[in-house]
Amino acid sequence: MANITGLITVNGKDILEVDAVPSGGAGTPANRGSLSMYDDGAIGYLYVKTGTADTAWTLLETPDTTDWKLTGNTLVGTEIFGSLNDEDVKFDRNNIEVMRMVGTTAAVQGLIIGLTASLGGRLQLAPDAAGDDIFKEVLSPTANPFIHVTRMHRLTTVGALTAVAAIAIPTAYNVQVKSRVVARQTGGATGAIGDGASYERTCHAKNLAGTVTMFKEQTDYTYEVAGALDFNLAAAGATIEGTVTGSTGRNITWGVYTDLLMLTT
Repeated sequence: MANITGLITVNGKDILEVDAVPSGGAGTPANRGSLSMYDDGAIGYLYVKTGTADTAWTLLETPDTTDWKLTGNTLVGTEIFGSLNDEDVKFDRNNIEVMRMVGTTAAVQGLIIGLTASLGGRLQLAPDAAGDDIFKEVLSPTANPFIHVTRMHRLTTVGALTAVAAIAIPTAYNVQVKSRVVARQTGGATGAIGDGASYERTCHAKNLAGTVTMFKEQTDYTYEVAGALDFNLAAAGATIEGTVTGSTGRNITWGVYTDLLMLTT
């Protein structure tokens, strides 16, 4: 054990002081459950003995620096509110979950507001594994929910390359798909920086047993600075693919915003 440097008194108010952090060891092991107070000259620390080894001391959190208070906290820019491991953070009211912070990586994270079950009013904000933004809204608390999903993709083409925005369609759903696209040239040997294009495309689709069939793609609007540019929708497995087509000599950034109105069949 460390040496006692303070007196056990009342009027002096210096009840007990340890001259070193107890978890450093090099002494006779204390009994489990023992407490140790340590003053480093700036902050007071409280340790509890949690194991048999001399070094088995656990620091108890200091409430003045780490606890979140119901009356608010003064932050210095380094504190967090949340989890340090791969677990969601839940917010409850009346012992019922009303909101949840979710995520698997720094790039894939989001927020669910409302019920986490598959039914009921719910808003969900999250990117998918590709980093594309997703907004999901479950509107009907029934066994046949109406779901509104908004997806945003950012694609690039260099020269005449194509790129695909994959839009997943759930099994046993009928879906109206409406994509709006804007493109901007960012470089290249042909044309000029700032050239661009815009498109609107609409179709109906269904997913039956994992296979999507698309019906009646409609060209609502097309503007393109070069005739070789294009955007089209097509069924591919369990998805609708929005394919952007570039133009020789042009480096282009594409933004694809897709609304899905979905209903179970």
